[in-house]
Amino acid sequence: MDDKARARAARWACAFCFAVGGLTHGSVMGRIPALKNLTGIDEQGLGQALLGAGVGALLAFTFSGTLVRRYGSRRVTLGSAVALLLVFPLLGLCQQWWHLALSFLAIGVTFACMDVAMNTQAVEVERALARPCLSSLHGMFSLGGLLGALGAAACAGLPPVWHFTLLAGLALLALPFLGKRLLDGRGEPSPQPQPRRRGLRLPPASLLGLGLLTLCAFVSEGAVADWSALLLHSVMGASERVAALGFAAFSASMVAGRLFGDRLRLRFSDVALVRGLAVLACVGMLLALFAAPVGVSVLGFALVGVGLSVVVPILMGAAGNQADVDAARGVAAVASFGYGGLLLGPPLIGVLAEHIGLRLALLVVVALSAGLVLGAGLVRRPTAAA
Repeated sequence: MDDKARARAARWACAFCFAVGGLTHGSVMGRIPALKNLTGIDEQGLGQALLGAGVGALLAFTFSGTLVRRYGSRRVTLGSAVALLLVFPLLGLCQQWWHLALSFLAIGVTFACMDVAMNTQAVEVERALARPCLSSLHGMFSLGGLLGALGAAACAGLPPVWHFTLLAGLALLALPFLGKRLLDGRGEPSPQPQPRRRGLRLPPASLLGLGLLTLCAFVSEGAVADWSALLLHSVMGASERVAALGFAAFSASMVAGRLFGDRLRLRFSDVALVRGLAVLACVGMLLALFAAPVGVSVLGFALVGVGLSVVVPILMGAAGNQADVDAARGVAAVASFGYGGLLLGPPLIGVLAEHIGLRLALLVVVALSAGLVLGAGLVRRPTAAA
């Protein structure tokens, strides 16, 4: 197998890993009501238990980059994927609040390690192919999440432990066959090795800006996921069924945008794409918030999905291709900003909604999208994909 064929095979194997991550996430989110009933906790307890996943992810980002540098992105991707799939069904066995919190903590750690490793692998695959592929790989994650949510609806009659075990078992059976096609992912030694320094260090300045842009994108995505249905139902008077269409439109348009985003990256520069799509996200969110017909508001959420779809893949690619930073460290640093934003975003919007109303509080998404427009110049196209 020549280098190009090996890179193409690695791309499909990497796509499978992204899809497994999305399928796991979508399945868990779709069975949240069942897990709540299983443990007998209230909404406050559920929120605290879910926080465990975010805390676990932030903990994992402190060491996942080091693991990838030491053992390679292929080994860490496969190892963390196996760990995630083994932990995943344990959610269905939880009987108390602390069981659920610990399970989400373990899922957060394993998923975040897998996230850093497979994004680093994706950067290496993109270099090997000499053309963009990150957007479509992230699209596979979004598609997996959508399929996971639909599967959760179809398996609503099954106990969560059997539903999760079935999915985990099928993924574990396929993982060795596809996993061996991943690139070794050892990376290239730095041309100017720097002395290792101990202790806590801030990311390089080149990553701080990308991290802040990633935070803007993650908080915007999370805000639509968390609040779109409530906005349409409680503020605009839509029925619960129609209100659910807001996030459905956002998710579907994001999947489509990511699956076709690499074609756009071949035609336009990353800077132009981030800037133009972020403007589209601003316009879409303003439509979603202030359009009188509910149908136009749903269309606005779809535009937000298209506008944000390619931004995170581009930012991850830029972080993994910094000239002075190891790919795994760059991805881990930028991802930590994004996940930190997911933790901070919901309470921030909740506090604002309490004081100025949900419609005005969600103008935060417009402001963050405007931040993406202003900061788009920080994005640099990887040399191999230029």
